[in-house]
Amino acid sequence: MDQAEQTLLDSNHGSLPPWNKGELPPPPRISLQSLVGPGLLMVGASIGGGEWLFGSVVTARYGGVVMWIAGLSIAFQVAYNLAVMRYTLYTGEPILVGFLRTRPGPKFWLVVYLLSDLGYIWPYLAANAAVPLAAAWLGEMPGPSDDALIRNLGYAIFLSAFVPLIFGGKVYNVVERVMSIKVFLVLAYLLVIDLALVGPAAWVEVFSGFFRVGSLPTEEIEWGSLAAFAAVAGAGGLSNTLFSNYVRDKGWGMGASVGAIPSFVGGRHIGLSHVGSVPVLKGEQMVRWRGWIRHILRDQILIWGVGCVLGMALPAMLSLQFLRGVEVEGHGAAALIADGIAASHGRVFWYTTLLCGFLVLGPGVIQTVDGVCRRWTDVVWAASGRLRHTKPHRAYLTYYAIMACYCLWGLLALGLTPDPLILAVLGSSLGNIGLAVSALHAIYVNRRLLPKPAQPSRALDWMLVGAALFFLGISALAFEQRWRALGAS
Repeated sequence: MDQAEQTLLDSNHGSLPPWNKGELPPPPRISLQSLVGPGLLMVGASIGGGEWLFGSVVTARYGGVVMWIAGLSIAFQVAYNLAVMRYTLYTGEPILVGFLRTRPGPKFWLVVYLLSDLGYIWPYLAANAAVPLAAAWLGEMPGPSDDALIRNLGYAIFLSAFVPLIFGGKVYNVVERVMSIKVFLVLAYLLVIDLALVGPAAWVEVFSGFFRVGSLPTEEIEWGSLAAFAAVAGAGGLSNTLFSNYVRDKGWGMGASVGAIPSFVGGRHIGLSHVGSVPVLKGEQMVRWRGWIRHILRDQILIWGVGCVLGMALPAMLSLQFLRGVEVEGHGAAALIADGIAASHGRVFWYTTLLCGFLVLGPGVIQTVDGVCRRWTDVVWAASGRLRHTKPHRAYLTYYAIMACYCLWGLLALGLTPDPLILAVLGSSLGNIGLAVSALHAIYVNRRLLPKPAQPSRALDWMLVGAALFFLGISALAFEQRWRALGAS
């Protein structure tokens, strides 16, 4: 080991302890099983409220001309995901821990990213998932008199999301299974129904819209919806940082050396290190490193990127075919699509499309709960001096303590929540800012903390700069329009 590598290992970045030294395991051989990982899990998470909320709202209002906003957002997020996954492949630490290692230190960055995450702690997916269930129960679109039913169903959906996270050894394994099943069922149904019921014109309009960069609708634009559309095309906000958490818990790269968050039942033998572990990238270790980089490229481009495009395009075509010109309000997008299809093609599609809408929204609550609890468990587990002496197998206590607090908050929020669409717009706009800031921060982390052989290309850095400008720019347009509207009133 040369002097520079020894200095890197011994450094105490951002007041956190130095890394351990480890050996990078070989990457998996290409197979269908090897492609089941963070990309597929996050496709399941990404096909959620955004596609059925903002995808339906935007395409019903503007048509396919704005699909390029979703395409550009997904492309920038692929670059972001590769950057944060690279850090975890090398260190075994989630990227948020890497952020804490940089100046001015953990306390400062903890406040910055906690504020950036505020928009995503509202459990609006549970409220939205309640609507198709209520519609199926009532046999018709729910009205104002059904608010109590929707609210109670929202409580039930929210609470049920905590149950699977208690079992399974690794919490990650449970989330991966649920999301893999969701991806298969939802994309299969949407593809079949689009092929059978959607006309060629809608297919052409939606997919050509991905390439009409810079085109805008002729009618007046509501930039808040478009900013939210950009935010939810893919993961959005700090949700993208979860790729690095899931790389660790999947055991990819140096994640295999640091452990994972254990579940309450069945996970007592699993531990989670408080610090990462890094390899010396020479000889065979460098060959393995290049193999892991190719592996995450496949995960992001072939699985997550393609999955997100399909997840946004397929519901958009249904909205364009059956809701064009309809003003979609509140959280009824899934039920309105089902109503439109049933009116044209028979009552059976009412129930099957409502079920699909619930499968899109309901399991997403599980990933949202896990995502919030996981992000902040990893941060606290690494940054807290008090917890640093806790044994690795007791990491689950921190995870479930945060989960208990989030459960109480979520029940309170569901009781106080106004129109979930309004909260989703606000949360997504704040998430855009968090993604932009963390994209620039990821450039610094990878250049400052990783050795040269592990650092990304300059092209990836420029993609992250582009991502920051894109997400900040569209959110600025939304806030400026909202400010002018307030001034006029």
